[in-house]
Amino acid sequence: MAGVIIFVMIEPRRTQGLMDKVGVIVPAWNEERDISLVLDTLGSIEWVAQVVVVDDGSSDDTLRVAQDCAVNFPRIAVEHLPDNQGKGSAMLAGMQALPGEIDTVVFLDADLIGLSEDHLMNLIAPVKNQKCEMSVAIFKHGYWRTDWSQRFAPNLNGQRCLPRQAAEQALLPLAESGYGVEIGLTLYARRMKWRIKYVDWIGMTHSMKEHKLGRFEGYRIRVMMYKQILVAWVRALWQARK
Repeated sequence: MAGVIIFVMIEPRRTQGLMDKVGVIVPAWNEERDISLVLDTLGSIEWVAQVVVVDDGSSDDTLRVAQDCAVNFPRIAVEHLPDNQGKGSAMLAGMQALPGEIDTVVFLDADLIGLSEDHLMNLIAPVKNQKCEMSVAIFKHGYWRTDWSQRFAPNLNGQRCLPRQAAEQALLPLAESGYGVEIGLTLYARRMKWRIKYVDWIGMTHSMKEHKLGRFEGYRIRVMMYKQILVAWVRALWQARK
């Protein structure tokens, strides 16, 4: 009895071409507890050309943890700012450290929980397909507190994708805005009439500051964060009226 050989063709994931020349920037300040989760995921994604971690003058072991991850994943580079300069400055430093061939930039927080390759692809695809100038992730079904905050304040999310040239153009005036950089990016995008695409990230959350730093220190940092956001918002509105 003659045997029958059946060939089954499995279509590969269509990442080649679409996901070329992507760089990821991870600004980090005192994130020793969670940053390895993010970097292990990013380091294992083959189509990510470069990951730049910017340690923003951390007082804990964030720098050491990031450097250990870089040993395991050659695509990860680590930049160190000796003094804490704020999130906006760290993001700009990461931009400046990217190789010249990178044409698309993703910004990610260092304390994400649940990050996957699919999350990243869904964020990048609208920008690569020229359906928007900036995409912003919205967390859903991860943790009720982050779900709630994302629902009512989506423009504070730090997970964004932009063409490199647009990102450089937007970040230069926002370098000193600290935690206000996200709202500053959104207001800049609206002023420039960019198309913004909001992308659902299912099962995603991040560590709450109160959990990482303790109730009182976490609350203090949260108050400082909202103050910087308010300052960036007022400054952007004032510049728009000039």
